[in-house]
Amino acid sequence: MHSMHVCAHSAQPAHRMRRRAVRGTTMIEALVAILILSIGMLGIAGLQVASMKYSQGGWARAAVASGLSDFADRIRANPGSAIAAYVLDDDYAAQRTALLAKTVVAGKDCEADTAVCSAAELANFHLVQWRLSIDDNMPGSAALVTGDRAAGYNATVLWFDKSFLMRDGVSLDASTTCVANATGIAARNCCPLAANAPAGVRCTNMVVVP
Repeated sequence: MHSMHVCAHSAQPAHRMRRRAVRGTTMIEALVAILILSIGMLGIAGLQVASMKYSQGGWARAAVASGLSDFADRIRANPGSAIAAYVLDDDYAAQRTALLAKTVVAGKDCEADTAVCSAAELANFHLVQWRLSIDDNMPGSAALVTGDRAAGYNATVLWFDKSFLMRDGVSLDASTTCVANATGIAARNCCPLAANAPAGVRCTNMVVVP
C-alpha cells in the first residue's frame, strides 16, 4: 500500500512537465508566427514605397514629354521667328527666383482678341507661357533652350525630385553633367553645364527641329 502511494505521487511531476513543455512549444510557435508576419508586413511596406516611387517617376516622364511636345508645337507655329528667337539661357537658380517672384511676364499678350503680334513678340509670348506651364505641372521646374532654328533647338526641362537620393537614402543626388558627343540615355538625361543644376534636380533633353 505504501509503495503504491509513492508511485502515484511520483507520476504527477512528469505530467506537469509535459503540460509546461506544451505551453512552451505553443509560445515559441506564436513568436515565430509573429516574426514571420512582421517580415511580411515590412515587405509589403517596401513594395508600396517602391510602387509610389515608380508611379512618381512615370508621372514626371509624362509631364516632361508633354512639356517638350508643347515647346515643339509653339516653335512650329511661328515659322517667321528669328533664327535664335527661342533661346532661353538663364540658369536654374535665376529662373526659379523669377518664377517665385512672379516676374516671368510676356511683353505682349498674343492671345488677346485684338492683339497683333510680330514674330519676335510671339516668340517671347511662347517662351513665357511655356515656362509658366511647366512650372504649374512640375515641382521646382525650369527650362533651358540653346541652339537655333537652322540646326535645331536643344530644349531641356529641369525639375526637382525629392526622391532623387544617394545610397544613404538621405542626401540629394546630382544629375550627370552633359558632355560633348554623348549619345543615348546619357545624352537624354544629363544636365547642361550652363543650367548649373543643383543636387536633387533631374533633366531631360530633346532636340527640336522646326
